[in-house]
Amino acid sequence: MAGHHDVMELIIPSDFKYLGAVDAAVQDLAREFSCAQRWIDDFTTALVEACTNAIEHGNKFIKDKKVRITIELNEKKIISRVRDQGAGFEYESYLTDAPPPEPDPLSERGRGIMIMRAFTDGIGYVFDPKDGLCVELTKTCEPDAETDS
Repeated sequence: MAGHHDVMELIIPSDFKYLGAVDAAVQDLAREFSCAQRWIDDFTTALVEACTNAIEHGNKFIKDKKVRITIELNEKKIISRVRDQGAGFEYESYLTDAPPPEPDPLSERGRGIMIMRAFTDGIGYVFDPKDGLCVELTKTCEPDAETDS
């Protein structure tokens, strides 16, 4: 599959019930590139978290607003872009390598960016007042040991 490169785009309503479809689509695509299952699971965890944030915080669960997900994958790297139609947030403090603020240990909230950073090699943000916030996640592919032998 030398030089093979795929791009997939998904557009989902602002509803959590579509998150499983996003996970399944990326799982299937990544398997085509013989990526290690642990690597795929890590990346889809981060991607689903980005989509969850887009639905909840960006689009405020407004069903008419969409979440656009673009996934680019080759045998070396995966890049996903998750764009909501919201007003954005103060992401500048999350652009450093410093760890994000510790979430309240008694709260189920506040771990999204920490999860995305833990399971990817990089996270970036771009806000456009007309198009909303775009979160970009990147991860270098770890090959499946069984397909390398």
